[in-house]
Amino acid sequence: MASLKRYQIGIKDKLKCPHMMALQTLPTEKYTKTKNWMPLLASVEHIRGKKFPWSGYTKQRPAGAVIDWIERTPGLKEWVMSDTCLVSPKKWPNAVYKAFRYNLIPSPHEIANVDMNYKYAPTGRVFRNFLVVLLYCMGMSVTQIAKAYETSEAEVHRMMYNAIESLHENPHYLLWASGTDFRRAVIPPFVMRIPMKTRMRFTAAIQSNPFLADHAFADKLIKSPPYFSYLIYGSPKRMRLTKGCRIYRTGEQNGS
Repeated sequence: MASLKRYQIGIKDKLKCPHMMALQTLPTEKYTKTKNWMPLLASVEHIRGKKFPWSGYTKQRPAGAVIDWIERTPGLKEWVMSDTCLVSPKKWPNAVYKAFRYNLIPSPHEIANVDMNYKYAPTGRVFRNFLVVLLYCMGMSVTQIAKAYETSEAEVHRMMYNAIESLHENPHYLLWASGTDFRRAVIPPFVMRIPMKTRMRFTAAIQSNPFLADHAFADKLIKSPPYFSYLIYGSPKRMRLTKGCRIYRTGEQNGS
């Protein structure tokens, strides 16, 4: 076997497709220059010989370079052909549950399929750890990740814990994770004092995808203890993956 190469992934890569970057953290014999999701999805479906039921119709054709990369990345082809490929598990590993706060625990499927608008990591280290979370959310087991990374399962748990813990410093994440239906929720008085155009943009954002909301205003909502308590315990709720914030990256495992 040829020697394996590793992508040098840093914070500069945060504006690329995170799911594609997550797969590119796996040591490989040959890099792929493809950074977009659709060529990867089309290539995976081509290798499997069937479409994923959630992926819908696409005119994208499989890419020979992506197929070659999959074939030459240890463990990737095996995962692509498995029942867990792009199927989110129902639960998190027990070791990472304590990273979640405020009784807000989005599922792996929700994390894999929400458009975070690139707001998921403040530093390169946290970003790389978040990519490990995405590998798990896309259906790779902790054992498979540890083997590919040539590390221990305990270290994989540590990286996931760090990334999940860091998400809770992000006001956009907390607004989204609260599952609040902002079309029906009480809005604090300070929002009504914002100039009308700015207020309309902010309220439209939190109603559609809180990750698109103005950071300063989102932070002010979260830093009001009474209002944050309301968001967690008293606000009207809705599904976290609404049409406005959902992207299609995985299906979800059936059963418990």
